Amino acid sequence: MSKRNSVGSANTLFNYFSKTPPANKKIKPGVETESSPKVDTIVKDTKHENKKRERQPTVSPKVQKQNSEDSDDDIPLGAKKRKRIRLNPVDSEDSDTENKVDNKIDAPTEKVSLGKKLHDSFMYEPNDSPKTNTQKKAINNGIANTSTKSSEPQDKFVSADEGNWVHCKLDWLKPEKIRDAQKRRPDHPDYDPCTLYVPPDFYNSQTPAHRQWWEMKSSHFDCVLFFKVGKFYELYHMDATVGVNELGFSYMKGDFAHSGFPESAYARMASTLVLKGYKVARVEQTETPDMMQERCRQTGKNSKWDKVVRREICQVTLRGTQVCGLQDPGPAESGAAYMIGIAEEESNNISTYGVCFVDTSIGLFHLGQFKDDKHSSRLLTTIAHYPPALIVYDRKTTTPRTSKLLTSHCHSARREPKALWQPEKTLKILAEKYYRTNADGDWPEGFKMFLHEDDALGLTPAFDYYLAIKALGGCVSYLMDCLLDIQILGMSQFTSYIPPDVLNETLSQENKGENRWEGGSTMVLDSITLRNLRIVQDTGCLYDKLNFCSTPMGKRWLYQWVCAPSSNIVVIKERQEAVKELFEDQELCQDAKNILTTFPDLERLLAKVHALGNLKKSKYHPDSRAILYEEKTYSKRKVLDFISVLNGFTAALNVIELFANVDSVLLKRITQFRPDGKFPDYRETLKFFKEAFNQKEAEKEGRIEPEQGVDQEYDSTLRAIKDIQEELKDYLAEQEKYFKCRLSYVGSDKKRYQIEVPQNAASKAGPDYHLEGARKGFKRYSTEKTKDLLARMIAAEEQKTNVLKDLSRRIFEKFSSHYDEWEAAVQCLSTLDILLAFTEFARQQTGDVCLPEVTFNADKKPYINIVEGRHPCIPIVNEFIPNDTKLGEEGTLLLLTGPNMGGKSTLMRQVALLTVLAHLGSYVPAQECSLSVVDRIFTRLGASDDILSGQSTFLVEMNETAAILKHATVHSLVLLDELGRGTSTYDGAALAAATAVELAQRGCRTVFSTHYHALVRTLSLQPAVILGHMACMVETDESTPDSEDQIPEETITFLYKLTPGACPKSYGFNAARLAGIPKEITRRGHDISIKLEKEATCVRAFRNVMKLNDPKHLRELLATLSI
Repeated sequence: MSKRNSVGSANTLFNYFSKTPPANKKIKPGVETESSPKVDTIVKDTKHENKKRERQPTVSPKVQKQNSEDSDDDIPLGAKKRKRIRLNPVDSEDSDTENKVDNKIDAPTEKVSLGKKLHDSFMYEPNDSPKTNTQKKAINNGIANTSTKSSEPQDKFVSADEGNWVHCKLDWLKPEKIRDAQKRRPDHPDYDPCTLYVPPDFYNSQTPAHRQWWEMKSSHFDCVLFFKVGKFYELYHMDATVGVNELGFSYMKGDFAHSGFPESAYARMASTLVLKGYKVARVEQTETPDMMQERCRQTGKNSKWDKVVRREICQVTLRGTQVCGLQDPGPAESGAAYMIGIAEEESNNISTYGVCFVDTSIGLFHLGQFKDDKHSSRLLTTIAHYPPALIVYDRKTTTPRTSKLLTSHCHSARREPKALWQPEKTLKILAEKYYRTNADGDWPEGFKMFLHEDDALGLTPAFDYYLAIKALGGCVSYLMDCLLDIQILGMSQFTSYIPPDVLNETLSQENKGENRWEGGSTMVLDSITLRNLRIVQDTGCLYDKLNFCSTPMGKRWLYQWVCAPSSNIVVIKERQEAVKELFEDQELCQDAKNILTTFPDLERLLAKVHALGNLKKSKYHPDSRAILYEEKTYSKRKVLDFISVLNGFTAALNVIELFANVDSVLLKRITQFRPDGKFPDYRETLKFFKEAFNQKEAEKEGRIEPEQGVDQEYDSTLRAIKDIQEELKDYLAEQEKYFKCRLSYVGSDKKRYQIEVPQNAASKAGPDYHLEGARKGFKRYSTEKTKDLLARMIAAEEQKTNVLKDLSRRIFEKFSSHYDEWEAAVQCLSTLDILLAFTEFARQQTGDVCLPEVTFNADKKPYINIVEGRHPCIPIVNEFIPNDTKLGEEGTLLLLTGPNMGGKSTLMRQVALLTVLAHLGSYVPAQECSLSVVDRIFTRLGASDDILSGQSTFLVEMNETAAILKHATVHSLVLLDELGRGTSTYDGAALAAATAVELAQRGCRTVFSTHYHALVRTLSLQPAVILGHMACMVETDESTPDSEDQIPEETITFLYKLTPGACPKSYGFNAARLAGIPKEITRRGHDISIKLEKEATCVRAFRNVMKLNDPKHLRELLATLSI
């Protein structure tokens, strides 16, 4: 049996279909039966059919009930004509008529079970593709294809390999001839790779549905189209290839590439492609066949292009635009994936940037504008703190330098060059479409600061945010292209962004050595420092070591804390007090973590509830018109998510009770209601929504039916029905008095409320009573009154049905009106989660830990004093050698020497990471730790070039050093590792010496490692310089004399201990020996080293001699020389 016809265990897609129950009857060979659903004419080998179970055809949601009686009928088989297997049944929402050239439905002559079709369609093994040999045709039971018109190429069965599909043969799709929708070639400056030119003649040769597909592909050429056909999403042509290669689908039969999957699998398939870097467009049917026919009847248009159900693109998804929606569960990872818009203006090689970034799964926009340096340091810091998955920038005004920078530093992000709107156009669109759509409309509170105060309409940007609004326009434009604008902008969440180092600019160059605090409330960690210290975005980084958070919200918030530690001493001490109290009460911590672990991602679910409650989206978005087969599943999921949110905020109230007796100021603030804390008191609001409907019933039915008092419109409808029922009751009592006997209403649906009168009293019925029917002993009458009451009841019941349809949305909308309250609670819970993570980090340490003392004293030099400190990210505690580090009173610059691999870089990173931990408010792995507050950490570590930016190793070194010399203050911590090694010895040593002297005189705390031993002699005279080295023990093998032929074998034992004084050698030959450099090479190098050392010794001796001022003494020395 071939791969296509064998059931492979790895074929998970076929399992989706195995859930459909088989038909009750088995098809017998040679027997034809009737079937209500119409399917494409198909032939099938009856012998093989007996081995496969049969499936029920997919039916339209609108006609499913009607066809239920016929669902078990056998599907007739034919024995003569054979046609290509197609996945979509005729009775689905996508009738096969739209795939016929003449748009006529042929009477089916041959049929086959869906089970067989789906089985054949979805069997896939890697590298399995259509074959051209006859053996493959024979194995496939000779399935051929017959067209309704022999001239249509799509309906001919041609087994093809990967390069033989229809789309591979289209001339205008070939690279040398491809054009965008405006017929521009790729070498044109305005070429748009997102669009494709499709010749008009080609459109006319397609079936109606395929024409729709090509029209959408033409405008979304960079997307993989998930094209809805009935109950399935189909992938055609080049998209089908993606489905086969990336999702494990198999090709369906036919000469054009074709694959697909059921609607219920959309979320998983879309997220898989998005994670692989693809852009996915979801295309939905927005009409049923009945609606299509009604449209044709009303418009009088009956061409084959009109007789096809309408389809619309409902959403475009890629990394950076993922949201939590009806069909989308949202991003799989808890971390934020930002979309960032960048607008740039350049003057004198210095750029001013406007930035706008947003996590679409939450909906909060950050807007900022700043002037940068020539290295774009602030922009790099911004994208390091808020790592983008999608970058939107202006293709015309963005400088080549910035483009290179984005390419080299954001290589994993998708970059989308666009023509950004002018700020005035952006504000006009925001006003007209989203915020000022009526007389009562107003700008969101957080957005008003970006508008010019003199413009009452708000259509002029503030001067300081001109580029920021332009960047926002890029994001808004892209969200509109993805059909996410209503959902994201409807959140109305805006805040300003200021780069963390802007406040430090207030120090002028001459004041950088003054001991006064001019920094902001956070420590500045630029992109270079974050990378060199491995603080974030790296395996085993500091963020990973601290990340013991129990909630996704806490994980995201911790990332921002780590990127911008606090420099506010009050904040640091409050955090330390909270962590200490938690550290000392392990039971409290465990109880709190048990509660937090049960929380869903409340932040993202709040955004989802807001989107589901958006009135504008429910009216105008294409999703509101989509025909969904799994609508009941989505409705149930929607209700379950809402209940999950309610349960999450209910569980949060247990946290309030748990922390009722804490002493920490910070813990009280984030866990107690006012006046003791700032946790929002939402108990009454939550009670209202929890009692608004029966949760168990809602979970079961997937529908919310509110309790009384929740929804005014629903209550008024129920009152109207109740009033009609009371009228019916009173009228019946009135008729009983008239007929003088017991009466009752009978009938159903539109024949309800007929008065049933006993035969012996029926003679009293006058001309106003209309006889509707009779049964033995009774007659049924209707009156004008009963007909009126029936009409009113039917109208009220229809209104109730319509109200219930929109009820969930209105409840979600009402819930979202308290968004600020819910978001404030989420922030408090996230902060608590981080404090608990800090506590757990301290408990995980097997050595000593302490709470560092962070101080600021204007009369005292900045200092760092660490006793027995350990690197927080190195787990091998038993083998790790702790070290003391002291900077400040005795000297601010530690000149660090030592052997290669001796631990210099580790010590430098250790000092910096302990400083970061201290400013976070966490415990640090050390016996003792005290330091004055640090405004910024600078690093110049490692050696690497930047090829993409055209920068050599030494230029990278100098760029980083220039930033240090420009921005470092007396409160900064500077780490410089082997500065100057990227150029010649003398140039490198000279630059290193000059830099070290400047930093020592400025007074900033510095650790400066070097292998330039001449530098040690030069800087040892500086009063602010402390000499230190990483100790080692050297053992020389005396059995091998030091000669030209033999190198004495030295055994180096690294002690990894910081020791006062300088190291005499770097022992580079030891590293060469460990690396396996051949002995003849090291021997030759050793000879050269001896000669160079002799020459250097002579030079130093001569220099010392020439410094002598006594000629007599000089002559005596020269006389002793033997030449």
